[in-house]
Amino acid sequence: MATIATHGTGKIGPNAIIQTVAALQELFGNEGARAVLVRGGAGDLPDHLPHALIDEREFHALVELLIEQIGEERAKQVMARSGQLTAEYVFANRIPAFVRVLLRLLPPRLGLRLLLPAMQRHTWTFAGSGVFAYDLMPTPSLSIANGSLFDTPAMAAAMCAYYRGAFEQMFRKLICPRATLHELECQARGDRRCRYAIQCA
Repeated sequence: MATIATHGTGKIGPNAIIQTVAALQELFGNEGARAVLVRGGAGDLPDHLPHALIDEREFHALVELLIEQIGEERAKQVMARSGQLTAEYVFANRIPAFVRVLLRLLPPRLGLRLLLPAMQRHTWTFAGSGVFAYDLMPTPSLSIANGSLFDTPAMAAAMCAYYRGAFEQMFRKLICPRATLHELECQARGDRRCRYAIQCA
């Protein structure tokens, strides 16, 4: 795997990097994606993707690389797609088939009552040292806060795009096909966390 300078904090699953590279390849093609990574000093990354837990700062360093090389808006586009791809992987490979069926049969609010606590128990796999929380009343909502790891508005916006893409896609797969997240707070605007109301149209 490409060497990206890190200073260890939390651990997260390797899909954060795997799916970000996949999303970059979707947008720019394989050669175009490699060119972006080469310019950022991580050209060998597609050939050495991680297969075990990683230091979360490796992921954040990759996001910073994308912001520097392709700009904030395209980086947000890549990260939103990365979040969606991550959710699709988790749905297909980490959630038992009977649970997928059960959640889709339940009314949305009841499904969320089962899903959100499970997400909180596995927070470390996607948020590392970040803090994930949720509320079921009066309106279902979730939040994630990563403090100093989102140290610039551009980084915060890219990471918010990633988490929103992941959560929204997961809810669409498991809770209701037209689930959306309505932004209530955002670290990119200086709030202490990103918080979303969960809505089923």
